[in-house]
Amino acid sequence: MPIAILASLTLSGAAVSDIDGNRHRVPSEAGATATIIYFVTHDCPISNRYMPEISRICDGHSSRAVRCLMAYVDPTVSVQEIRDHQAEYRSAQPAIHDGGHELVELAGATVTPEAALFDGAGSLVYRGRIDNLYAALGTPRRRPTERDLRNALEETLAGEPVSRPRTQAVGCFIPYLKPTKTGDPL
Repeated sequence: MPIAILASLTLSGAAVSDIDGNRHRVPSEAGATATIIYFVTHDCPISNRYMPEISRICDGHSSRAVRCLMAYVDPTVSVQEIRDHQAEYRSAQPAIHDGGHELVELAGATVTPEAALFDGAGSLVYRGRIDNLYAALGTPRRRPTERDLRNALEETLAGEPVSRPRTQAVGCFIPYLKPTKTGDPL
């Protein structure tokens, strides 16, 4: 199966295909009150530690028409590795291979895990950490004391402006392929 191909971005967003061939409109889709894109990699320990929390957020808000998408941002990851990762963490969210970083650029993501929250109209209203479990790289707290994404989501669903639209996520840098002298990826 070929890796899902992302369509060109337009002013109204992008049409993307997940690894199962299902099409999604990003950042907004009819009927969605909000869309969360989680930027992850299959081999980042911090990203993996957040997988259960990502599922809890998505499962806890699905009845409110909140849509969740997992953007796998490693250009070298295979569809099978994504499937294996989703199975290992029991993730039911649609998985998109964003190896060309179209979604990364749309949201301005820089690390994994990082979340981008779009309101129902498709406006980016929050980007940053899921919570403050990590004070810094290698420095986790026993439990988070601030739940930034959940707070932003609740404010968005209530029709209020997000009080903290940007936070700094802590995690693994998003991998990029270095171009060769001819401009082709390695």
